[in-house]
Amino acid sequence: MSAIRRRTSLITLFIAAAMLAGIYGAREAAINHAQSAQPTSAARIAAPAAPERVMTIGGSIAKGWMDTGWQNWRKGWHGGYLLRAFTSLSQTTKTRYTIYDRTIVGANARQLATMYAGRYPHWLKSIRPQIVVISWGGLNDALPKTPIGIYREDILSEIRQALAAHAVVLIVTPPITEAALTIYRTAVPFYLNNELSVARSVHSPNVYTFDVFNQMKAYLAAHHLTYRPFMANAWHPNARGHQLAGKLLFQDLSKRFGSQPIRFVR
Repeated sequence: MSAIRRRTSLITLFIAAAMLAGIYGAREAAINHAQSAQPTSAARIAAPAAPERVMTIGGSIAKGWMDTGWQNWRKGWHGGYLLRAFTSLSQTTKTRYTIYDRTIVGANARQLATMYAGRYPHWLKSIRPQIVVISWGGLNDALPKTPIGIYREDILSEIRQALAAHAVVLIVTPPITEAALTIYRTAVPFYLNNELSVARSVHSPNVYTFDVFNQMKAYLAAHHLTYRPFMANAWHPNARGHQLAGKLLFQDLSKRFGSQPIRFVR
């Protein structure tokens, strides 16, 4: 073979090799690009979970009356110690909690079962909450003197319906109020203690009790404070009162559940 032919063959081989290398390189680049566009298993695991749905029931205190901005409640506003507590919990854990406010101003558990019959089971079905917070204020039962037997039956029914819907139940007593500490200083604690008693009698790993009322009383006594700076009127705490109650509840929730989401135990 002449020198010219040998040089031509070598040039041809180099060109072919370069073309193959280019094709292979382009193929690898395409594969790498496709892989980088797909989330890895670790990324999928780290993706934020859907918010936990928290449904609250109670009266005007649970709605957050007299907390900051409460005048806009007719437009869908809700606030108060419950919202404050779960907002803090969302901010300090990896779980996000969304509040579905189903409190009714002026109502009690008896009226929820009679005057507003059907609403509670409808809410459970439509919202499908992972958590149901029951926080009746006591005053709406102390004023009309709800028979304690009926009161206990209504609370028990609310708990059982929530459990049947596979929701965790949190029984939360309300913040202190002037009326609860003065005019109804015997009646309100009586109702609230029965509410806690009913919840504990269920003996379910999905029912928890949080006594904010007595914790708030103890806090004020320990710090030599009167209730007056925390009250908006006789029946409702002001923003400072809701803030303190929310902080106490948040601390209780953090102590009980840590950084773990509040989940139903099947």
